[in-house]
Amino acid sequence: MRYSILLVAFVATVFCRAQMLTSDSLWSLPMASPVELSAGFGDLRPNHFHMGIDLRTFGKENLPIYAIQDGFVSRMRVSSVGYGWVLYIDHPNGYTSVYAHCNQFAPNIQQFYLDTSKALQQNELDLMLPKNLIAVKKGELVALSGNTGGSSGPHLHFELRDTKTEHALNPFLHGFHTSDNGQPILSGVRIYAVDTNGYEIQGKSVNVVMGQNVHRVDLAPGFLSTGQRIAMAINVTDQFTPGGRSLGLFSAEIWTPSAPHFAFELDELDFEDGRYINAHHDFAYAQQSKKKYQKIFRSKSNPLTIYPYEGCGSFELRGKDSLAFSLMLRDVNGNESLHTIWVHHPGPLGPEASIKYNAQTHWLPNQSYAYKNGQWQILIDSLSFFEPTLKSLDWSTKRVGSASIQLSKPIQISYLLKDTAGAKQFCLTMNNKYLPTAFKDGVLSASSKTLGTFGLRKDMLAPTITEKTNNKLDSLNNGAWSWLVKDDFSGIASYSCWQNAEWVPAYYDAKNGLISAQMRIPFAAGTHIELRVKDAAGNERVIQRSTPLAPLR
Repeated sequence: MRYSILLVAFVATVFCRAQMLTSDSLWSLPMASPVELSAGFGDLRPNHFHMGIDLRTFGKENLPIYAIQDGFVSRMRVSSVGYGWVLYIDHPNGYTSVYAHCNQFAPNIQQFYLDTSKALQQNELDLMLPKNLIAVKKGELVALSGNTGGSSGPHLHFELRDTKTEHALNPFLHGFHTSDNGQPILSGVRIYAVDTNGYEIQGKSVNVVMGQNVHRVDLAPGFLSTGQRIAMAINVTDQFTPGGRSLGLFSAEIWTPSAPHFAFELDELDFEDGRYINAHHDFAYAQQSKKKYQKIFRSKSNPLTIYPYEGCGSFELRGKDSLAFSLMLRDVNGNESLHTIWVHHPGPLGPEASIKYNAQTHWLPNQSYAYKNGQWQILIDSLSFFEPTLKSLDWSTKRVGSASIQLSKPIQISYLLKDTAGAKQFCLTMNNKYLPTAFKDGVLSASSKTLGTFGLRKDMLAPTITEKTNNKLDSLNNGAWSWLVKDDFSGIASYSCWQNAEWVPAYYDAKNGLISAQMRIPFAAGTHIELRVKDAAGNERVIQRSTPLAPLR
Protein backbone atom coordinates (compact mmCIF):
# COMPACT_ATOMS: atom_id res chain seq x y z
CA MET A 1 0.00 0.00 0.00
CA ARG A 2 2.84 2.36 0.92
CA TYR A 3 4.46 1.77 -2.49
CA SER A 4 1.16 2.55 -4.25
CA ILE A 5 0.91 5.84 -2.39
CA LEU A 6 4.52 6.68 -3.30
CA LEU A 7 3.86 5.86 -6.96
CA VAL A 8 0.77 8.08 -7.04
CA ALA A 9 2.72 10.87 -5.36
CA PHE A 10 5.56 10.50 -7.88
CA VAL A 11 3.18 10.57 -10.85
CA ALA A 12 1.37 13.59 -9.39
CA THR A 13 4.70 15.41 -8.90
CA VAL A 14 5.81 14.72 -12.47
CA PHE A 15 2.42 15.84 -13.84
CA CYS A 16 2.52 19.05 -11.78
CA ARG A 17 5.99 19.84 -13.10
CA ALA A 18 4.97 19.04 -16.65
CA GLN A 19 3.99 22.00 -18.77
CA MET A 20 0.60 21.57 -20.43
CA LEU A 21 -0.58 23.50 -23.50
CA THR A 22 -4.04 25.04 -23.71
CA SER A 23 -5.66 27.32 -26.29
CA ASP A 24 -8.36 29.94 -26.78
CA SER A 25 -11.62 28.85 -28.39
CA LEU A 26 -10.22 30.28 -31.63
CA TRP A 27 -7.95 27.24 -31.92
CA SER A 28 -8.03 23.53 -31.34
CA LEU A 29 -4.97 21.86 -29.87
CA PRO A 30 -2.76 20.19 -32.50
CA MET A 31 -2.73 16.94 -30.52
CA ALA A 32 -5.15 15.18 -28.18
CA SER A 33 -5.25 16.72 -24.69
CA PRO A 34 -3.32 16.72 -22.43
CA VAL A 35 -0.52 18.19 -24.55
CA GLU A 36 2.84 18.65 -22.85
CA LEU A 37 5.34 21.29 -23.92
CA SER A 38 9.02 20.32 -24.25
CA ALA A 39 10.58 23.37 -25.94
CA GLY A 40 9.52 26.99 -26.32
CA PHE A 41 9.54 29.70 -28.96
CA GLY A 42 12.84 31.56 -29.39
CA ASP A 43 14.94 28.98 -27.54
CA LEU A 44 18.60 29.27 -28.50
CA ARG A 45 19.67 26.49 -30.87
CA PRO A 46 22.93 26.01 -32.81
CA ASN A 47 22.90 28.67 -35.56
CA HIS A 48 19.18 29.48 -35.25
CA PHE A 49 16.35 30.41 -32.93
CA HIS A 50 13.69 27.79 -32.28
CA MET A 51 10.88 29.03 -34.50
CA GLY A 52 8.01 27.16 -32.83
CA ILE A 53 7.18 25.01 -29.85
CA ASP A 54 7.85 21.29 -29.37
CA LEU A 55 5.16 18.96 -28.04
CA ARG A 56 6.00 15.68 -26.32
CA THR A 57 4.94 12.33 -27.71
CA PHE A 58 6.72 10.39 -24.92
CA GLY A 59 8.89 8.39 -27.30
CA LYS A 60 5.88 7.28 -29.34
CA GLU A 61 5.26 7.76 -33.05
CA ASN A 62 2.11 7.81 -35.20
CA LEU A 63 0.02 9.81 -32.72
CA PRO A 64 -2.77 11.83 -34.41
CA ILE A 65 -2.17 15.47 -35.31
CA TYR A 66 -5.15 17.78 -35.87
CA ALA A 67 -5.76 21.04 -37.74
CA ILE A 68 -6.01 23.86 -35.22
CA GLN A 69 -8.61 25.70 -37.33
CA ASP A 70 -10.44 25.55 -40.68
CA GLY A 71 -8.20 26.20 -43.65
CA PHE A 72 -6.47 24.55 -46.58
CA VAL A 73 -3.17 22.75 -47.11
CA SER A 74 -0.94 25.38 -48.72
CA ARG A 75 2.30 23.41 -48.74
CA MET A 76 3.58 19.92 -48.06
CA ARG A 77 7.20 18.96 -47.99
CA VAL A 78 8.98 15.63 -47.63
CA SER A 79 12.71 15.80 -46.94
CA SER A 80 15.37 13.56 -45.45
CA VAL A 81 16.69 16.49 -43.39
CA GLY A 82 15.30 19.57 -41.63
CA TYR A 83 11.57 19.33 -40.87
CA GLY A 84 11.24 15.89 -42.53
CA TRP A 85 7.57 15.36 -43.40
CA VAL A 86 5.96 18.75 -42.79
CA LEU A 87 2.52 20.20 -43.49
CA TYR A 88 1.50 23.87 -43.81
CA ILE A 89 -2.14 24.94 -43.41
CA ASP A 90 -3.31 28.48 -44.24
CA HIS A 91 -6.21 29.81 -42.16
CA PRO A 92 -8.68 32.56 -43.12
CA ASN A 93 -7.59 34.82 -40.23
CA GLY A 94 -4.10 35.39 -41.70
CA TYR A 95 -2.22 32.68 -39.84
CA THR A 96 -0.41 29.60 -41.13
CA SER A 97 0.05 26.57 -38.89
CA VAL A 98 3.00 24.21 -39.39
CA TYR A 99 3.32 20.57 -38.30
CA ALA A 100 6.82 19.10 -38.65
CA HIS A 101 8.68 15.76 -38.24
CA CYS A 102 5.53 13.78 -39.13
CA ASN A 103 5.69 10.13 -40.17
CA GLN A 104 2.96 10.58 -42.77
CA PHE A 105 -0.04 12.72 -43.64
CA ALA A 106 -3.75 11.97 -43.23
CA PRO A 107 -5.04 9.49 -45.88
CA ASN A 108 -6.42 12.03 -48.39
CA ILE A 109 -3.36 14.29 -48.08
CA GLN A 110 -1.02 11.30 -48.17
CA GLN A 111 -2.66 10.03 -51.36
CA PHE A 112 -2.14 13.40 -53.04
CA TYR A 113 1.54 13.30 -52.09
CA LEU A 114 1.90 9.70 -53.32
CA ASP A 115 0.16 10.41 -56.62
CA THR A 116 2.36 13.45 -57.24
CA SER A 117 5.47 11.61 -56.14
CA LYS A 118 4.70 8.73 -58.50
CA ALA A 119 3.93 11.04 -61.42
CA LEU A 120 7.26 12.82 -60.95
CA GLN A 121 9.09 9.65 -59.85
CA GLN A 122 10.59 11.71 -57.06
CA ASN A 123 10.48 10.83 -53.37
CA GLU A 124 11.40 14.17 -51.79
CA LEU A 125 9.06 16.98 -52.79
CA ASP A 126 8.27 20.55 -51.84
CA LEU A 127 4.76 21.22 -53.14
CA MET A 128 2.97 24.60 -53.06
CA LEU A 129 -0.77 23.94 -53.35
CA PRO A 130 -3.49 26.26 -54.68
CA LYS A 131 -6.12 27.57 -52.31
CA ASN A 132 -8.78 25.05 -51.23
CA LEU A 133 -7.38 22.17 -53.28
CA ILE A 134 -7.21 20.25 -50.00
CA ALA A 135 -9.55 21.88 -47.47
CA VAL A 136 -9.47 20.90 -43.79
CA LYS A 137 -11.77 21.52 -40.86
CA LYS A 138 -10.88 22.52 -37.32
CA GLY A 139 -9.98 19.39 -35.35
CA GLU A 140 -9.63 17.23 -38.48
CA LEU A 141 -6.83 14.65 -38.62
CA VAL A 142 -4.05 15.97 -40.88
CA ALA A 143 -0.98 13.88 -40.04
CA LEU A 144 0.66 11.34 -37.72
CA SER A 145 3.55 12.31 -35.48
CA GLY A 146 7.03 10.95 -36.05
CA ASN A 147 10.77 11.47 -35.91
CA THR A 148 11.61 12.40 -39.51
CA GLY A 149 14.15 14.87 -40.85
CA GLY A 150 16.61 16.36 -38.38
CA SER A 151 14.53 15.50 -35.31
CA SER A 152 16.57 14.15 -32.39
CA GLY A 153 13.63 12.14 -31.04
CA PRO A 154 9.88 11.62 -31.57
CA HIS A 155 7.89 14.83 -31.07
CA LEU A 156 5.73 17.37 -32.90
CA HIS A 157 7.33 20.66 -33.86
CA PHE A 158 4.46 23.16 -34.16
CA GLU A 159 4.58 26.71 -35.51
CA LEU A 160 2.33 29.68 -36.08
CA ARG A 161 3.32 32.01 -38.91
CA ASP A 162 2.06 35.24 -40.37
CA THR A 163 0.81 34.05 -43.77
CA LYS A 164 1.74 37.30 -45.52
CA THR A 165 5.25 37.88 -44.10
CA GLU A 166 6.01 34.21 -43.30
CA HIS A 167 7.49 35.37 -40.00
CA ALA A 168 7.36 32.85 -37.17
CA LEU A 169 5.06 34.09 -34.37
CA ASN A 170 5.26 33.34 -30.68
CA PRO A 171 2.21 31.06 -30.14
CA PHE A 172 1.86 32.29 -26.55
CA LEU A 173 0.98 35.75 -27.86
CA HIS A 174 -1.58 34.38 -30.34
CA GLY A 175 -4.07 32.23 -28.48
CA PHE A 176 -2.02 29.43 -26.93
CA HIS A 177 -1.23 29.29 -23.23
CA THR A 178 0.56 27.41 -20.49
CA SER A 179 0.31 27.84 -16.73
CA ASP A 180 3.24 29.84 -15.41
CA ASN A 181 4.00 31.20 -11.94
CA GLY A 182 7.79 31.08 -12.05
CA GLN A 183 9.98 34.17 -12.41
CA PRO A 184 12.97 34.35 -14.76
CA ILE A 185 16.18 33.60 -12.85
CA LEU A 186 19.31 35.64 -13.59
CA SER A 187 22.24 33.22 -13.51
CA GLY A 188 25.02 35.38 -14.92
CA VAL A 189 25.97 38.79 -16.33
CA ARG A 190 28.86 39.68 -18.64
CA ILE A 191 30.07 43.24 -19.24
CA TYR A 192 31.81 44.28 -22.45
CA ALA A 193 33.70 47.29 -23.75
CA VAL A 194 32.21 48.18 -27.15
CA ASP A 195 32.81 50.84 -29.76
CA THR A 196 30.22 53.34 -30.91
CA ASN A 197 28.93 50.86 -33.52
CA GLY A 198 28.21 48.23 -30.88
CA TYR A 199 31.15 45.99 -31.82
CA GLU A 200 32.97 44.27 -28.98
CA ILE A 201 36.54 45.31 -28.14
CA GLN A 202 38.52 42.08 -28.14
CA GLY A 203 39.86 41.05 -24.74
CA LYS A 204 37.63 43.44 -22.80
CA SER A 205 34.88 41.46 -21.11
CA VAL A 206 34.26 40.45 -17.52
CA ASN A 207 31.81 38.29 -15.58
CA VAL A 208 29.83 39.81 -12.71
CA VAL A 209 29.71 38.02 -9.36
CA MET A 210 26.02 37.43 -8.74
CA GLY A 211 24.24 38.65 -5.63
CA GLN A 212 20.54 38.32 -4.81
CA ASN A 213 18.90 41.16 -6.71
CA VAL A 214 21.70 43.72 -6.46
CA HIS A 215 24.96 42.91 -8.24
CA ARG A 216 28.22 44.85 -8.17
CA VAL A 217 31.35 44.89 -10.28
CA ASP A 218 34.54 46.95 -10.19
CA LEU A 219 36.07 47.18 -13.63
CA ALA A 220 39.84 47.02 -13.98
CA PRO A 221 41.58 50.38 -14.41
CA GLY A 222 41.75 51.16 -18.11
CA PHE A 223 38.96 48.68 -18.95
CA LEU A 224 37.39 51.49 -20.98
CA SER A 225 39.28 53.78 -23.32
CA THR A 226 38.07 57.23 -24.22
CA GLY A 227 35.20 56.90 -26.71
CA GLN A 228 34.33 53.35 -25.69
CA ARG A 229 31.13 52.33 -23.94
CA ILE A 230 29.91 49.40 -21.88
CA ALA A 231 27.24 46.84 -22.71
CA MET A 232 25.86 43.69 -21.11
CA ALA A 233 24.80 40.12 -21.82
CA ILE A 234 22.81 37.84 -19.52
CA ASN A 235 22.43 34.16 -18.80
CA VAL A 236 18.84 33.47 -17.71
CA THR A 237 16.64 30.46 -17.03
CA ASP A 238 12.87 30.86 -17.09
CA GLN A 239 11.10 28.19 -15.06
CA PHE A 240 7.36 27.90 -15.55
CA THR A 241 7.06 26.52 -12.02
CA PRO A 242 9.68 26.70 -9.25
CA GLY A 243 11.89 23.65 -9.74
CA GLY A 244 10.04 22.78 -12.94
CA ARG A 245 10.89 22.88 -16.63
CA SER A 246 13.03 25.75 -17.87
CA LEU A 247 12.50 27.37 -21.27
CA GLY A 248 13.89 30.41 -23.06
CA LEU A 249 13.55 33.99 -21.87
CA PHE A 250 10.93 36.16 -23.60
CA SER A 251 12.35 39.64 -23.02
CA ALA A 252 14.99 41.64 -21.19
CA GLU A 253 15.08 45.41 -20.74
CA ILE A 254 17.94 47.58 -19.45
CA TRP A 255 18.25 51.27 -18.57
CA THR A 256 19.98 53.78 -16.29
CA PRO A 257 18.55 56.92 -14.65
CA SER A 258 20.16 59.09 -17.32
CA ALA A 259 20.01 56.90 -20.43
CA PRO A 260 17.15 55.51 -22.55
CA HIS A 261 15.87 51.95 -22.42
CA PHE A 262 17.08 49.11 -24.61
CA ALA A 263 15.55 45.64 -24.86
CA PHE A 264 15.03 42.48 -26.83
CA GLU A 265 11.65 40.77 -27.15
CA LEU A 266 11.01 37.42 -28.82
CA ASP A 267 7.54 38.01 -30.23
CA GLU A 268 8.23 37.12 -33.88
CA LEU A 269 11.23 36.05 -35.93
CA ASP A 270 12.22 36.33 -39.58
CA PHE A 271 13.66 33.09 -40.97
CA GLU A 272 16.00 35.10 -43.21
CA ASP A 273 17.83 36.45 -40.14
CA GLY A 274 17.95 33.17 -38.22
CA ARG A 275 21.74 32.77 -38.21
CA TYR A 276 22.05 36.17 -36.53
CA ILE A 277 21.42 34.30 -33.30
CA ASN A 278 25.23 34.15 -33.25
CA ALA A 279 25.28 37.94 -32.97
CA HIS A 280 22.50 37.98 -30.38
CA HIS A 281 24.36 35.69 -27.99
CA ASP A 282 28.07 35.57 -27.15
CA PHE A 283 29.00 32.74 -29.51
CA ALA A 284 32.71 32.69 -28.67
CA TYR A 285 32.08 32.51 -24.92
CA ALA A 286 29.44 29.81 -25.43
CA GLN A 287 32.02 27.69 -27.25
CA GLN A 288 34.33 28.03 -24.28
CA SER A 289 31.92 27.83 -21.34
CA LYS A 290 28.91 25.93 -22.81
CA LYS A 291 26.74 28.77 -21.44
CA LYS A 292 24.73 31.09 -23.66
CA TYR A 293 24.65 34.78 -22.76
CA GLN A 294 22.08 36.83 -24.64
CA LYS A 295 23.23 40.35 -25.45
CA ILE A 296 21.14 43.32 -24.37
CA PHE A 297 22.89 45.35 -27.04
CA ARG A 298 23.36 45.10 -30.77
CA SER A 299 25.77 46.14 -33.48
CA LYS A 300 24.62 48.58 -36.13
CA SER A 301 24.81 45.80 -38.75
CA ASN A 302 22.56 43.39 -36.80
CA PRO A 303 19.31 43.05 -38.83
CA LEU A 304 17.29 41.17 -36.20
CA THR A 305 13.87 42.72 -35.57
CA ILE A 306 13.64 41.67 -31.92
CA TYR A 307 14.77 45.04 -30.53
CA PRO A 308 11.82 47.38 -29.81
CA TYR A 309 13.94 50.46 -29.01
CA GLU A 310 16.34 52.52 -31.11
CA GLY A 311 20.07 52.57 -30.48
CA CYS A 312 22.70 49.92 -29.80
CA GLY A 313 22.07 49.36 -26.08
CA SER A 314 25.51 50.59 -24.98
CA PHE A 315 26.07 53.12 -22.19
CA GLU A 316 28.63 55.79 -21.41
CA LEU A 317 30.60 55.34 -18.18
CA ARG A 318 33.10 58.00 -17.20
CA GLY A 319 36.34 57.32 -15.40
CA LYS A 320 36.22 57.18 -11.58
CA ASP A 321 32.45 56.96 -11.77
CA SER A 322 29.64 54.44 -11.23
CA LEU A 323 26.40 53.60 -12.97
CA ALA A 324 23.35 51.84 -11.57
CA PHE A 325 21.69 49.69 -14.24
CA SER A 326 18.13 48.46 -13.90
CA LEU A 327 17.51 45.10 -15.57
CA MET A 328 13.95 43.79 -16.03
CA LEU A 329 13.48 40.17 -17.10
CA ARG A 330 10.07 39.02 -18.32
CA ASP A 331 8.62 35.73 -19.43
CA VAL A 332 5.88 35.51 -22.05
CA ASN A 333 3.20 35.23 -19.34
CA GLY A 334 4.15 38.49 -17.62
CA ASN A 335 6.17 37.19 -14.67
CA GLU A 336 9.00 39.62 -13.93
CA SER A 337 12.23 39.85 -11.98
CA LEU A 338 13.98 43.19 -11.46
CA HIS A 339 17.71 43.48 -10.81
CA THR A 340 20.11 46.32 -10.11
CA ILE A 341 23.69 46.12 -11.37
CA TRP A 342 26.21 48.62 -10.01
CA VAL A 343 29.20 49.09 -12.31
CA HIS A 344 32.21 51.09 -11.07
CA HIS A 345 35.19 52.22 -13.15
CA PRO A 346 37.77 53.03 -10.43
CA GLY A 347 40.45 54.66 -12.54
CA PRO A 348 40.54 57.15 -15.39
CA LEU A 349 39.64 56.09 -18.91
CA GLY A 350 42.47 54.85 -21.06
CA PRO A 351 43.72 56.93 -23.97
CA GLU A 352 41.47 57.14 -26.98
CA ALA A 353 41.82 53.97 -29.01
CA SER A 354 43.26 54.30 -32.48
CA ILE A 355 40.99 53.31 -35.36
CA LYS A 356 40.97 49.52 -35.17
CA TYR A 357 38.65 48.48 -37.98
CA ASN A 358 39.08 49.65 -41.55
CA ALA A 359 38.32 48.28 -45.02
CA GLN A 360 42.02 47.69 -45.79
CA THR A 361 42.63 45.36 -42.84
CA HIS A 362 39.18 43.99 -41.97
CA TRP A 363 36.13 42.48 -43.58
CA LEU A 364 33.42 44.89 -42.47
CA PRO A 365 29.86 43.55 -42.02
CA ASN A 366 28.18 46.16 -44.22
CA GLN A 367 30.48 45.71 -47.22
CA SER A 368 30.75 43.08 -49.96
CA TYR A 369 33.99 41.67 -51.40
CA ALA A 370 35.05 39.93 -54.62
CA TYR A 371 38.36 38.14 -55.18
CA LYS A 372 39.76 36.35 -58.23
CA ASN A 373 42.96 34.40 -58.72
CA GLY A 374 43.55 32.21 -61.76
CA GLN A 375 40.63 29.79 -62.09
CA TRP A 376 39.30 30.56 -58.59
CA GLN A 377 36.81 33.23 -57.55
CA ILE A 378 35.40 34.07 -54.10
CA LEU A 379 32.44 36.39 -53.46
CA ILE A 380 31.48 37.62 -49.99
CA ASP A 381 28.11 39.37 -49.68
CA SER A 382 27.39 42.24 -47.31
CA LEU A 383 26.19 41.23 -43.83
CA SER A 384 28.11 37.95 -44.08
CA PHE A 385 30.14 38.78 -40.96
CA PHE A 386 28.70 39.52 -37.53
CA GLU A 387 31.69 41.61 -36.44
CA PRO A 388 34.60 43.30 -38.24
CA THR A 389 36.92 40.40 -39.03
CA LEU A 390 40.64 40.53 -39.78
CA LYS A 391 41.18 39.81 -43.47
CA SER A 392 42.94 36.54 -44.24
CA LEU A 393 43.13 35.19 -47.79
CA ASP A 394 46.04 33.06 -49.00
CA TRP A 395 45.71 31.75 -52.56
CA SER A 396 48.83 29.57 -52.28
CA THR A 397 47.33 27.49 -49.47
CA LYS A 398 43.74 28.08 -50.65
CA ARG A 399 42.69 29.42 -47.28
CA VAL A 400 40.07 32.10 -46.66
CA GLY A 401 39.63 33.14 -43.03
CA SER A 402 39.35 30.51 -40.32
CA ALA A 403 36.86 27.73 -39.62
CA SER A 404 36.29 29.27 -36.18
CA ILE A 405 34.78 32.45 -37.71
CA GLN A 406 30.99 32.46 -37.80
CA LEU A 407 29.13 33.61 -40.91
CA SER A 408 25.58 34.87 -41.18
CA LYS A 409 25.52 34.27 -44.94
CA PRO A 410 27.43 31.71 -46.99
CA ILE A 411 30.31 32.82 -49.18
CA GLN A 412 30.31 31.87 -52.88
CA ILE A 413 33.21 29.89 -54.37
CA SER A 414 33.68 29.06 -58.06
CA TYR A 415 36.28 27.32 -60.19
CA LEU A 416 36.68 27.48 -63.97
CA LEU A 417 37.40 24.04 -65.42
CA LYS A 418 39.81 24.00 -68.35
CA ASP A 419 38.88 20.42 -69.22
CA THR A 420 35.18 19.74 -68.71
CA ALA A 421 35.37 15.98 -69.33
CA GLY A 422 33.67 14.26 -66.39
CA ALA A 423 32.91 17.66 -64.90
CA LYS A 424 29.94 16.42 -62.87
CA GLN A 425 32.23 14.20 -60.83
CA PHE A 426 34.18 17.21 -59.63
CA CYS A 427 33.06 19.06 -56.52
CA LEU A 428 34.25 21.96 -54.43
CA THR A 429 35.25 21.43 -50.82
CA MET A 430 35.68 23.42 -47.62
CA ASN A 431 37.91 21.99 -44.91
CA ASN A 432 37.95 18.76 -46.94
CA LYS A 433 34.15 18.45 -46.72
CA TYR A 434 31.85 18.33 -49.71
CA LEU A 435 30.02 21.48 -50.80
CA PRO A 436 26.85 21.03 -52.92
CA THR A 437 28.33 21.91 -56.30
CA ALA A 438 26.63 23.12 -59.49
CA PHE A 439 28.18 23.01 -62.96
CA LYS A 440 27.26 25.48 -65.69
CA ASP A 441 29.10 26.92 -68.69
CA GLY A 442 32.36 25.31 -67.62
CA VAL A 443 32.23 26.69 -64.07
CA LEU A 444 31.85 24.77 -60.80
CA SER A 445 30.16 26.85 -58.10
CA ALA A 446 29.15 26.29 -54.48
CA SER A 447 28.14 28.08 -51.30
CA SER A 448 29.91 27.58 -47.99
CA LYS A 449 28.57 28.46 -44.54
CA THR A 450 32.07 28.19 -43.08
CA LEU A 451 35.50 29.59 -43.85
CA GLY A 452 38.78 27.71 -43.96
CA THR A 453 40.66 25.73 -46.60
CA PHE A 454 38.83 25.36 -49.92
CA GLY A 455 39.64 22.97 -52.73
CA LEU A 456 38.63 20.80 -55.66
CA ARG A 457 38.04 17.07 -55.53
CA LYS A 458 36.82 14.33 -57.83
CA ASP A 459 34.31 11.83 -56.43
CA MET A 460 34.33 8.55 -58.35
CA LEU A 461 33.00 6.09 -55.76
CA ALA A 462 29.32 5.14 -55.79
CA PRO A 463 27.34 4.78 -52.54
CA THR A 464 27.28 1.43 -50.75
CA ILE A 465 24.02 -0.43 -50.08
CA THR A 466 23.55 -3.07 -47.38
CA GLU A 467 20.45 -5.27 -47.34
CA LYS A 468 18.46 -5.47 -44.10
CA THR A 469 17.46 -8.92 -42.88
CA ASN A 470 13.74 -8.23 -43.32
CA ASN A 471 14.16 -8.02 -47.12
CA LYS A 472 12.75 -11.40 -48.09
CA LEU A 473 10.92 -12.41 -51.24
CA ASP A 474 8.61 -14.92 -49.61
CA SER A 475 4.94 -15.26 -48.75
CA LEU A 476 5.54 -14.44 -45.07
CA ASN A 477 7.05 -11.02 -45.70
CA ASN A 478 4.86 -7.97 -45.01
CA GLY A 479 6.44 -5.97 -47.82
CA ALA A 480 8.38 -3.57 -45.57
CA TRP A 481 11.87 -3.44 -47.06
CA SER A 482 14.85 -1.33 -45.98
CA TRP A 483 18.51 -0.78 -46.85
CA LEU A 484 21.43 0.86 -45.10
CA VAL A 485 23.18 3.30 -47.45
CA LYS A 486 26.45 5.20 -47.14
CA ASP A 487 28.52 7.44 -49.34
CA ASP A 488 32.22 8.13 -48.90
CA PHE A 489 32.13 11.84 -49.70
CA SER A 490 29.50 13.85 -51.57
CA GLY A 491 26.46 12.25 -49.89
CA ILE A 492 23.21 10.67 -51.02
CA ALA A 493 21.51 12.90 -53.60
CA SER A 494 18.72 10.74 -55.05
CA TYR A 495 17.22 7.29 -54.70
CA SER A 496 14.47 5.28 -56.33
CA CYS A 497 12.89 1.89 -55.75
CA TRP A 498 11.24 -0.31 -58.39
CA GLN A 499 9.11 -3.45 -58.26
CA ASN A 500 8.63 -5.23 -61.58
CA ALA A 501 9.70 -2.04 -63.37
CA GLU A 502 7.04 0.01 -61.54
CA TRP A 503 8.15 2.90 -59.34
CA VAL A 504 7.63 2.39 -55.56
CA PRO A 505 7.67 5.32 -53.07
CA ALA A 506 10.63 5.24 -50.66
CA TYR A 507 11.96 7.45 -47.86
CA TYR A 508 15.56 8.19 -46.85
CA ASP A 509 16.18 8.68 -43.13
CA ALA A 510 19.43 10.65 -43.41
CA LYS A 511 20.32 10.64 -39.71
CA ASN A 512 20.24 6.83 -39.63
CA GLY A 513 21.34 6.21 -43.23
CA LEU A 514 18.24 4.13 -43.92
CA ILE A 515 16.06 3.88 -47.04
CA SER A 516 12.68 2.20 -46.52
CA ALA A 517 9.89 1.22 -48.91
CA GLN A 518 6.59 -0.66 -48.77
CA MET A 519 6.44 -3.30 -51.50
CA ARG A 520 3.29 -4.76 -52.97
CA ILE A 521 2.55 -8.23 -51.62
CA PRO A 522 2.18 -11.15 -51.85
CA PHE A 523 5.38 -11.72 -53.79
CA ALA A 524 4.83 -13.89 -56.83
CA ALA A 525 7.27 -15.93 -58.84
CA GLY A 526 9.21 -13.64 -61.15
CA THR A 527 9.04 -10.60 -58.82
CA HIS A 528 11.97 -8.25 -59.45
CA ILE A 529 13.00 -5.50 -56.98
CA GLU A 530 15.58 -2.83 -57.69
CA LEU A 531 17.05 0.04 -55.64
CA ARG A 532 19.03 2.81 -57.33
CA VAL A 533 21.05 5.26 -55.25
CA LYS A 534 23.11 8.19 -56.58
CA ASP A 535 25.52 10.48 -54.77
CA ALA A 536 25.81 14.20 -55.47
CA ALA A 537 28.57 13.57 -58.02
CA GLY A 538 26.28 11.31 -60.06
CA ASN A 539 27.88 8.00 -59.10
CA GLU A 540 25.16 5.35 -58.99
CA ARG A 541 24.82 2.04 -57.18
CA VAL A 542 22.10 -0.44 -58.19
CA ILE A 543 21.04 -3.48 -56.19
CA GLN A 544 18.58 -6.05 -57.54
CA ARG A 545 16.68 -8.98 -56.10
CA SER A 546 14.42 -11.49 -57.90
CA THR A 547 12.32 -14.48 -56.89
CA PRO A 548 13.24 -17.81 -58.50
CA LEU A 549 11.60 -18.57 -61.82
CA ALA A 550 8.28 -20.33 -61.55
CA PRO A 551 8.63 -24.11 -61.99
CA LEU A 552 7.84 -25.55 -65.41
CA ARG A 553 4.39 -27.06 -65.77
